[in-house]
Amino acid sequence: MTKRKAITQIIIVWICGIMFAMPCLVFGQTLTIPYDQNISRTICLLEWPDGLSGQSELDFIYNIVFLLLTYIVPVSTMVIAYSLMARVLWGSQAIGEGDANSSQQHSITRSKQKVVIMLICGWLPYHTYFLLTYHWPELILSPFIQHIYLGIYWLAMSNSM
Repeated sequence: MTKRKAITQIIIVWICGIMFAMPCLVFGQTLTIPYDQNISRTICLLEWPDGLSGQSELDFIYNIVFLLLTYIVPVSTMVIAYSLMARVLWGSQAIGEGDANSSQQHSITRSKQKVVIMLICGWLPYHTYFLLTYHWPELILSPFIQHIYLGIYWLAMSNSM
């Protein structure tokens, strides 16, 4: 790939990312609510044209598209691509080649499997949380839901590092 093509693809990815984040910029709001006696709490949420995040059908559609574009498509692509690579690597041993080459190919395949597993384990709880809270909004009122969400969020974001 030429440097020009690489830069073009990077720019396209950034533009797509900005466009995909636009609803958060446009519909993001802060809301101050009474919390306990004389204490108030300021929260950030998405206020869609048809309701608040978690109650809005637009929010649900956005989360489904987010799930497809950031989870299903990448995981499927990696599984297919890495499976094809593994097949080529495993089938490429020529007559007389030693175990060193085979061991290296196996190591490469295992590292690619780890990448896919890390992506799945890191992001599946995040996407599951939003789907579950849309269908069962009472989950948001659970006593430790903020702590659970924070753990899920950190897990997903740590996968990106």
